[in-house]
Amino acid sequence: MASSSGVAAPNVDIILDGTEVKDHDFISYIVERDINQPDVASVILANQNDIYTPKCKIGGTLEIKVGTDSKQVYVGEILGVEPIYRGGETTKILIRSINKMHRLIRKRKSMTFTDKNDQQILDQVVKDAGLTLEWKHDTNITYKHVYQHNLNGLEFVRQRAARLGAHVWCVDKTLHVKEPDLGQKSGVKLSVDKDGNLRSFMPRMNSSSVLNKVTVKGWDPEKKELITGEATAQNSPLGGKNAVAACSTIGGNEETFTCDHPIWSKQEADALAKARLRDLNLQFITGEAECAGNADLELGKSVEIEANAREGNDPFNGDYYVMGITHRHTLPKGKDGGFVTILKLARDAQKA
Repeated sequence: MASSSGVAAPNVDIILDGTEVKDHDFISYIVERDINQPDVASVILANQNDIYTPKCKIGGTLEIKVGTDSKQVYVGEILGVEPIYRGGETTKILIRSINKMHRLIRKRKSMTFTDKNDQQILDQVVKDAGLTLEWKHDTNITYKHVYQHNLNGLEFVRQRAARLGAHVWCVDKTLHVKEPDLGQKSGVKLSVDKDGNLRSFMPRMNSSSVLNKVTVKGWDPEKKELITGEATAQNSPLGGKNAVAACSTIGGNEETFTCDHPIWSKQEADALAKARLRDLNLQFITGEAECAGNADLELGKSVEIEANAREGNDPFNGDYYVMGITHRHTLPKGKDGGFVTILKLARDAQKA
């Protein structure tokens, strides 16, 4: 199907606890995915004669697939149901769902971990929530003592991930905790050319957070000596000129120090410095892009954007790291109908 606005509206399969919803009962859905947050989805269905009310059980599975190849864009658990009753009119039902990452929020704990690295610690935490950990990071540090002090599982996972600059997201039962791989491409190219699939692109360039170097300092109480770690900005896979080079005339060579993290080794200090530097420089260019619906886009991968087809060296052309994805799909009625994808993007470089 296609909307009056020209946005393709492919086949949609809404599956409630293994049972597919009839196509003519689908009205709309919104799926929102963000780094470090659980995925959420809202689905509206026609509910004449209350046929879907008994099928929407709290804790039941909601799955959304798109296209002729049934590409899955969401799977989660039903946490809220809101039927809408109106006399003489077609009744509707709103189904609210969150993916299984929400299980980490359910209770707070105080636990002690000894002689374990981050992967071993987080593997234990996510298993308690019925999830499987997918870990990827270049640093492997064994800690003598780590304390989870009155935190829920998600707060603790994000706290540990943030120390090393890792990003957190969940797909079905798998919790991904990974160091950003800025060179991992999605293979998707979006263009604002008249025949392109990019409806709008709103980037923002901001030099205020750009740093050339971060130094982390701490104190080893056992050896009674200073611990120092540092990281310096490197070339980025996202562009030929990194953020520091692009801001060289105004603050691009600035350095900063941090002493607010307890550290026990130079390896740990170096990892914290690298994480802090990357997080700050990824704020150099941020923005939102709206394109024709695309189920192939994934968190944690880069997408190529051609903002200016006439000028290849436009600083806003190039690869962007995907920090958030929103899929919006409604019946093709009016200018807002069809399948649309909105991306939240970040970049620590620009075109050379």
